[in-house]
Amino acid sequence: EIYTWISNVLVIANPFRWLQIYDSKHINMYKGSNTKDLPPHIFAVAETAFRQMLLEEEKQCIIISGESGAGKTEAAKQIMTYIAAISGSGGNDKAVTKVKDIILDSNPALEAFGNAMTVRNNNSSRFGKYFEIKFS
Repeated sequence: EIYTWISNVLVIANPFRWLQIYDSKHINMYKGSNTKDLPPHIFAVAETAFRQMLLEEEKQCIIISGESGAGKTEAAKQIMTYIAAISGSGGNDKAVTKVKDIILDSNPALEAFGNAMTVRNNNSSRFGKYFEIKFS
């Protein structure tokens, strides 16, 4: 278990290996669900923010914080993947997928200029990223 809740804050322990918990099965498990009834997961954070945006018609903000090597970049990628999968036309909206792909595909270029090897991480981001996604 790499996820746990502390109040409404999701705490993640980076396993430093790929886990099979980010597939369409897991996306469908969290999509439209009461996330409190499911195990802690980064998809629960994305689902809660997305649903609150739709229900309350209020802006949402997800802050990802942690030390070098904590997995912040990967967490952001998983949130983007989840939002793209559940928004639009049942996840088949080409415009939504295109925007997600542009953002995710920008990572290698940003990493080429802004990443460095550190003691804890061979590919550590040395800069902050701010994404703003608008829905209409």
